Amino acid sequence: MGKTDVNQDVFSNTIPKSEPTNLDQPLMEGTPRKILVAEDDTASRRIISAMLQKWGYEVLSAEDGAVAWKLYLEHEDIQLIVCDWMMPEIDGIELCKLIRGKKGRRYAYFILLTAKSQSDDIVSGLETGADDFITKPFNQPELKVRILAGERVINLENELESKIDIITRANQRIHADLEAAVKIQQSFLPAPSGEFPGLAYSSFYIPCEEIGGDLFNLVPLDDTYVGVYIFDVSGHGVPAALQSVAMGRMLSNFDPSASLLLNSGQNGQPATVVQPRDVTDQLNTYFQSASSKGDFITFMYGIINIDTGRFTYTRAGHPAPIVISQNRVVQAKDKGDIPIGIIPQYGYIDNKLDLKSGDRIFLYTDGVPEAGNRAGVRFGEVAMSNFLAETSGKPIEESVAGLMKAVMKWQGESQQADDMSILGIEVRL
Repeated sequence: MGKTDVNQDVFSNTIPKSEPTNLDQPLMEGTPRKILVAEDDTASRRIISAMLQKWGYEVLSAEDGAVAWKLYLEHEDIQLIVCDWMMPEIDGIELCKLIRGKKGRRYAYFILLTAKSQSDDIVSGLETGADDFITKPFNQPELKVRILAGERVINLENELESKIDIITRANQRIHADLEAAVKIQQSFLPAPSGEFPGLAYSSFYIPCEEIGGDLFNLVPLDDTYVGVYIFDVSGHGVPAALQSVAMGRMLSNFDPSASLLLNSGQNGQPATVVQPRDVTDQLNTYFQSASSKGDFITFMYGIINIDTGRFTYTRAGHPAPIVISQNRVVQAKDKGDIPIGIIPQYGYIDNKLDLKSGDRIFLYTDGVPEAGNRAGVRFGEVAMSNFLAETSGKPIEESVAGLMKAVMKWQGESQQADDMSILGIEVRL
């Protein structure tokens, strides 16, 4: 397309003087916005630039697309571009493609100036990423209206991007907080496997979110007893994890004066072991506020006498332990009690199991047997017990890992609905 006389090429006749106009009124307040004008016709470029400066813009002008692209790269705050379609080096369409392909920049509103009036040409220009076009010749009010439209779009885009930045920073803070919470929660979990005098254990923990409400551990209490607990706070995510960590602190043995598991000795006497029923009663008192929110905690705590193999435990609404003896499942004969946080001063009771050397006991949360497949069928307690009995001749680490592998295979592509925890203990008297 060849260039014609500037008055015919760019502007139509001015509007009648009898009609009031605000063409001289600035569009910008405060710091001028940068606007890039790319036009190879010198006279047209100067007229457009002068008009935009009058409207309050800081104008960067380019005589061709290559210079315009260079200016765009040098000035990251360019968000308005008025560009002729036909130019040497890089034309307006190619420049628009380059700008749209530049990542990490705020949105730039791109207006094409063109003598092309065919709808196919206009559609082609817009499809490349141009926001608007002005067909030559045009008058000053038309340009001003198109610039105003661009301002509105830019302001909306900037507002949206600012909100996205705020949300992104908030998400980053939340993610950092979650990572810290995960580390705190994991500090209350045992190593995946290990040994104590008279015991070996293996465990597995798979939260359904980044953090969850399950927690378990083995706690050496003195030369005779090892404490074992597992619990499941109702719900998922951060609220459940906060209660989980609070309980975990109460059940640690780091500070006997603060632990529920030990009575501090008086006058230099050693601390004594608290019976499971008394530990559970105290937790039930502390966590009564949970029930007012509709929450509760299933809990199981026991002490293993590593000299005799006797396991004394309290079960507060938690699944019964699975006991494997001589490759067979032994049913634990206890009725269990209600979860923590339901009834104040409930009065929990102790149960006893006498374990022999080689016996295994498995504590778990209900997320393991309740894992469902695509058809909604649960893995089930029977399948769990049978698998653990069938693999009792293998090291306990292989038995636990194999069970969780089987559960995950059963679950397949189905979404995990609950945290899954299991703690297996083998008696070695």
